[in-house]
Amino acid sequence: MGRVQDKVVLVTGAGSGAGKADALTLAAQGAKLIVTDINGDSAKATAALIGADKALALTHDIAQEAQWEAAFAAGIERFGFVNGLVNNAGILIQASIEFMAFEDWQKMLSVNVTGYYLGCKHAILNMKEKGGAIVNMGSVLSHHGSPNYFAYAAAKSAVVSLTRSVTAHCKFGGYDIRANAIMPDGILTPMVLAQMGLPPDSDVNMIKESPMGHRFCDPQEIANLVLFLISDESRFVRGADIAIDNGNFRITEF
Repeated sequence: MGRVQDKVVLVTGAGSGAGKADALTLAAQGAKLIVTDINGDSAKATAALIGADKALALTHDIAQEAQWEAAFAAGIERFGFVNGLVNNAGILIQASIEFMAFEDWQKMLSVNVTGYYLGCKHAILNMKEKGGAIVNMGSVLSHHGSPNYFAYAAAKSAVVSLTRSVTAHCKFGGYDIRANAIMPDGILTPMVLAQMGLPPDSDVNMIKESPMGHRFCDPQEIANLVLFLISDESRFVRGADIAIDNGNFRITEF
């Protein structure tokens, strides 16, 4: 217990799915949370599970720089500092390169790339004196591509490169800020269920006992890795992109 005691972490997209699991897991291990989501009511619901003394809920569009400035300012006003960021929020639009509307392409990059850039930028500005940790949500699609989620794959490739460049910037700048990306292969979240045409509360049992069996990643498994990367246990892990995919990328031909 207490693996992130007294850390203050901003988690985006924390109203549901992996972001919610991240926030609850970090809180259970001693962190204080700035819980943000574009859906303010869902952010408040997550914060209520943590407790008013340990969580601040904010409505937050990550593609808007002014809202990043406001989120960090509110967190610092409430808790005194922020020394962790989990860039988790994102959107998923299914379409091939031939049929995706230009407006959808722009929206994907605005949220999934620009939003992460803004998060990293303002995390560095607010952490560079005391240090901290950034965790960016990537995807194994950045390594092998996808015919029907090509824009998502492209965006997550940018996230990996961004993470490495943030690491280089902080290293050469003398900032004790580590940045890492995690690379899931499908998480069983409301966003993914929606892509399958299923409601967010669907009871889908796709986890198999066989270690070779393909399955969705449970949000708690993501949260366990996020916990490690935010904690000081990972102080020598910087600029990494860590697959959390049950080995599927390595054993499957696409």
